[in-house]
Amino acid sequence: MKMNYKKNIKLDYLHTLVRNINLTHGIWLLFLAYKGFSLFQIGIFETVFHITSLTMEVPTGMIADILGRKFSRILGILSYIIYLLIMIFSANFVVIIIGFIFCGLGFTLESGSGEALVYDSLILMKKEDTYIKVNGNKEVIYQIGSGIGLLVGGYIAVTNFNLTFELTILFYLIALAVISMMKETPMKEKPSRKSFKETLYEHYVKSTKVVFKNKRLLYLIIIGAVVAAPITSIFFYFQNYLFKLGYTAFTIGILLALHSLFAAFGGIMAYKLEKKYRERKILYFIPLFMLISFWLVLVDEIIFVPFVLLGFFDSIFYVVLLDYINKLTPSETRATVLSFSGLAFSIVMILVFPIIGLLGDYYGLKFSFLILAIIVTIIYLFLLRVLSKDHLSTE
Repeated sequence: MKMNYKKNIKLDYLHTLVRNINLTHGIWLLFLAYKGFSLFQIGIFETVFHITSLTMEVPTGMIADILGRKFSRILGILSYIIYLLIMIFSANFVVIIIGFIFCGLGFTLESGSGEALVYDSLILMKKEDTYIKVNGNKEVIYQIGSGIGLLVGGYIAVTNFNLTFELTILFYLIALAVISMMKETPMKEKPSRKSFKETLYEHYVKSTKVVFKNKRLLYLIIIGAVVAAPITSIFFYFQNYLFKLGYTAFTIGILLALHSLFAAFGGIMAYKLEKKYRERKILYFIPLFMLISFWLVLVDEIIFVPFVLLGFFDSIFYVVLLDYINKLTPSETRATVLSFSGLAFSIVMILVFPIIGLLGDYYGLKFSFLILAIIVTIIYLFLLRVLSKDHLSTE
């Protein structure tokens, strides 16, 4: 049995690599602009994505906990392929919105279920203490795949936007085959004679109690969301900003790939830094370095330096934070609780992303980046206040 679940870890590494050679990741925003959509309209598309995530995160997490994590991941891949097909064949505003709904479903069906499958596989192998190392390795593989996707996607997009989407569909079909070879972890709850609707409701109540009764877990989820949203926003709008500064799609792909390369290095360092400095110091200092990077992004002459460093710091923060959250979460509700993290992230993104796009349309993206820097400063002050009250202390 242990060998079967060990195979899960290796297959998850392979799935992470293949799935994240996403040739559209660095150019989808440029592609939509090429089709004639404004930054505000693009912001609406991203908002639709996050509204879908907001409404479907917890339901899809419950599907993963009740019907199976592997099953949920397969549905997620199929949903994302539908999104890619719509992006290829449509330039209609409403149809693109439908595409982003499927994109959001693809994200939520994978969100939580993937991490839950890996963490519970480690539990069954009695190696859950190695999770931060496994997740660090996964982050490195994710960034390598992402870096390849950004470089190759940027190169291909110079002459053929559609081809990037077509090749990404091929990679997702390979990812689908990899997931199908994984072994499902057993569900902790015993079969019930209750209806599926009743089972879903009970599971939702149970998972919600896990999150809101554990103040430390709740704060970790909130902090993860408010830190990740500004970084995600700057990552996507950064593409358009560089394009307006005169950079080609290929050059932008190189810079985004460097961001991923440093993020991969952050994944390697996360395990070592967590062992040396522990939770409290990491929560103090890594967000501080992120804050400094956001302000340095405002300097055009060195803009790519802080952007690349953001990848490094964000990767460390993500890997370590996810380990802390998993340690506080029961196996039977793991996918659903992890989906609450995605839910919190979507709430913040729905508020932040379209506003940044709207400000970019009217006042320029540099002004938008200034607003993001101010937001991150406020977030860091909030984090310091939380830490000062010992809500997150483990010592």
